[in-house]
Parts: sequence; C-alpha cells; structure tokens
Amino acid sequence: MPLPDLHALEIAATVIEEGSMSAAAAQLGMTQSAVSQAMKRAEAQVDVTLVHRDRRPLVPTEAGRVLVAHIREIALRAERAIEDVRATASRPERQDLRLGMVDTFASAVGPVLIRDLMEGSIALRVTAFSGLTQAHSDALMRHEIDAAITSDPMEELDELMRFPLYREPFVLVAPVAWGDMLRNRPLRDVLFEHRLIRYSARSHMGSQVERHLRRLRIEHPQVLSFDTSDSLLAMVAGGVGVAVTTPLCLMQGALHLPALSVLPLPSPGFSRELTLITRRGEFDTLGPRVAQAAREMLENHTLPQIVGQIPWLESVAADMIWRPSLGDSDQIA
Repeated sequence: MPLPDLHALEIAATVIEEGSMSAAAAQLGMTQSAVSQAMKRAEAQVDVTLVHRDRRPLVPTEAGRVLVAHIREIALRAERAIEDVRATASRPERQDLRLGMVDTFASAVGPVLIRDLMEGSIALRVTAFSGLTQAHSDALMRHEIDAAITSDPMEELDELMRFPLYREPFVLVAPVAWGDMLRNRPLRDVLFEHRLIRYSARSHMGSQVERHLRRLRIEHPQVLSFDTSDSLLAMVAGGVGVAVTTPLCLMQGALHLPALSVLPLPSPGFSRELTLITRRGEFDTLGPRVAQAAREMLENHTLPQIVGQIPWLESVAADMIWRPSLGDSDQIA
C-alpha cells in the first residue's frame, strides 16, 4: 500500500479548522484552486467525504473531525522522524564485520585493533575469530566471515580484494645458551647439528618454511611439529632444538623470550606477509579503512614491542609496514 499524501491531508485539516477554502488558502500561502484540488486528493485517498460543502462555513463530517484529531500528531511524528534521520549524519556510520584473524595476529595485534574498530572513528560491530589460515580461507568463501587477516593471499581465488598490511622476516630461534655458537652460521650447518622444531604442515607457516628448505635443498627429519607458536617456542626454550619463525609469532609466545636467542636467519632469508582480504563488492569502502587501522596498530603498538624485545630488527622495522605510494591504490589485485 502506497504511503498517504500527508501534505494533502494537512491542507484538508486546515480547511476544516478554518471553515473555508479561501481562509485556508490565505493561511497556507496557496491559491484557492490549489487548496480545492488538495482537498479532493485527500478525500480520494481516504475514500470518504471530509466536509459538508452545502453549508457555510464548511462543516466537517465525522470523518473530517477524526482526521483533524490525528493529522497534527502524524505531522509532529513525521517531523521528529526527519530530525532523527538528519541527526545520524553527525554520528559515525555503524556496520557489522565478521573478522577472521590468523592466531599470531589475533594475539599480538587483535585486542588493540578490535577495540579501535569498535570504539574509534569507524564504530563497527565486530565479531572476531582466530585460527589457522586455511580455516579462514574456507570461511570467507562460504560467507561465514566478511574479511580475513591472513598470511595466505589466496591468489588462486578470484573476486577478492587484498589489502597488504605487514611484511616480516623469518628469524632463527634457539635456546639462549646456543646463541653465540650459532650466530652467522649457515642454516644447513645449524640443522645438521640441531633438531628443527617445525610448524605443522596444516599451517601456512609450516608450508612456507618447508618450501624454503626445499629451495635450499636441505633435508631434515620431521620429528616434532606444532600448530601454535607458543608450543613451538616452549620446545626451543626447553633445549629440544631450534626453529624458524617470525617476530609476530615470537610476540605470541613472549613468555618464553627470556630463554630464547633470536638470530637473523642465515642468508638467503625469506619473509611472510599479512593481508586483509575481503570479497569484492562487499567492503569496497570499509576495506581500506580497516586495513589502515590495522597498519596503524601494527606501527604504533606492535612494532615498538617487537623492537624492544629484538633490538637488531630496528634497522628494518620501518619497512615492515606496507605504505601505499602517493597515488597508488590501497589494494593489490
């Protein structure tokens, strides 16, 4: 059912209150003909006669009296509705966001980012999830989440928007007592003498490390592997072996840092990237804003913590945050 012509109904109410078309026209600043036409439109839409036209001054019918009783309240509510709508322009727009985050990002950056997204200028209603990278890829394509911060760019999938956030080098970690002995030694020699504690093959981190070892033609028995950085670093801190990991993963297992020696990975090094990924066409405006908020949290909150624990990374810290060049898009294909 179409919305009623409230303007015509207001004119009809004025006619009833004034008792004549001419008096209503003078009050409303309209011609008498325009008032008469509005009166006819009002009666047509309610399908009843509102005034007795054979009497002077005009006398309202029972329907006319009911109209006058209600029309002013309706007009007042309409004005309040317009005021409420206009008032929203001065408030930040709220949106819902279901965000998946790889575990290391969720623990090291997640709390400050989520608080900023919910309470800052974007003012989102956020539902957050963490877990392995593959779980986020599947959830994104099944529309169970809206965006993912992940180390897997999902390049094989079309119709995605990708916003680079952060790149960090892989590092070598060993028990603190081994640090001086292993510094600057080739990775092949280190792994010949010491057990490698691995990330599990289910994780994207594990896949990246294994590809690097294959490139170097290093074969090493797979004895111990873990899904989480905390478990992996506990093994290294306990003297079981060495591991290849990243600074953000070290922040996830920060409890173990006093017992660890963190060394540059012997050349050639490699790195991992974290990217915010959304489905194309769904968060084209919000995506860049969330990505920028994540970069700011990494730069202002997380990187100082990393450099505080691993001072030799200060020389490369400025290059770890992705910064769009002037005129460049915030996203990659």
